[in-house]
Amino acid sequence: MANQEVKFSNFYESTLSTGGLPQSVVSCTLTAAPTTDGSTAIGANYYLVVDPDNASAREVIEVTAATGTSLSAITRDKEGRYGTPGDASTAPNHGEGTVVRMAVIKEMFEDLHDRVDTSITATSTDTLTNKTFNVEATGNSISNIDVADLKSGVLDTDISSVSGSDDTLASAKAVKSYVDTQVNTKASLGIVIALS
Repeated sequence: MANQEVKFSNFYESTLSTGGLPQSVVSCTLTAAPTTDGSTAIGANYYLVVDPDNASAREVIEVTAATGTSLSAITRDKEGRYGTPGDASTAPNHGEGTVVRMAVIKEMFEDLHDRVDTSITATSTDTLTNKTFNVEATGNSISNIDVADLKSGVLDTDISSVSGSDDTLASAKAVKSYVDTQVNTKASLGIVIALS
């Protein structure tokens, strides 16, 4: 199917309005729109079953553009029950008054699986932008961070000029070099440093 978020309407059932849904036609009008709360029409995309109780004419359609009761773009025969999936030319004729229902169908779950399959996994490589990671809670940690993973300029490798803000980290080598320089300077001045 497709990596898309389809819309749903609880307990939705209606009928085809004037003109029905003839073979090869990819738009139609319903007598009532599918809604989120009984009054607000849902937007596309969503799936409907036309003539759901008639095994010889039942058809799953995908509505890809709609305004209220007007379905302006429909993909016919999503199952390929009557020919090639999506081929309106082999889809059945549905007359005015034919029942249209939103039912649980496999295409809904296939779309959901497609979305999950493209989401972040334990082994996927993904780029996250503007995210906050809370590692303060017990049991949370970030591991395997290397020096090379730090943003450029964060690691101060020589401590020759210190930032006025807490926005850099001194490397171990730079700290050792700095301390050695201080010890050697004090020693050359005759200052005794007691280390305990």
